[in-house]
Formats: sequence, C-alpha cells, structure tokens
Amino acid sequence: MAVHEIRSQAARTDSGVLLRTVDRETMRVEFRGRVMHVPVDRGLGSYGFYLPVAPTWDDESVVSSEDLELVKAAIVEIQRHWGFGVDFHVLEVD
Repeated sequence: MAVHEIRSQAARTDSGVLLRTVDRETMRVEFRGRVMHVPVDRGLGSYGFYLPVAPTWDDESVVSSEDLELVKAAIVEIQRHWGFGVDFHVLEVD
C-alpha cells in the first residue's frame, strides 16, 4: 500500500485512508467521508492506538470489520512511512 504525504503530519494511502495528527494524544482517521478520532500514546519508536471494543465513526455509526481491518493496515503503513511502529490496544470504557 503506497503512502502519500499530504502535508506535515498528514498522509493518505492508496486505499483512501487519511491519517492526521490532531494533538499530542489524538489522531484523526478519515475514510469514505467518515471520521474517527483515535486516542494515541506516543512512545520513543512506536505509537499505541487505542480503539474501543466496538469502534464507531464520529457520527456514531459502527465501523464494519472490513473497514476496520483496512483502516488498521493503513495506520500501520502510514506510521511506518513516518518511521514509527504501531501497537493497537483495546480501550476499555466503564
């Protein structure tokens, strides 16, 4: 999957997933007109991405399993392009 730098701290894959930095603790994912804000934990050589058990887009619609796998693969590729590894974690909400 090819990665194209859009601007500083924003990149898009050939699959159409756009990943951009919002702030130190949040990344924004855009795909097919939908948006999802994802909490992150920045480490020295990798980022931790925290996704809920049942991820939803910001409009509260459910992220399909196919879209989720594609988005996760795109995040890995974009982060690799930027020189970082990725760890995905389940965000437990009480």
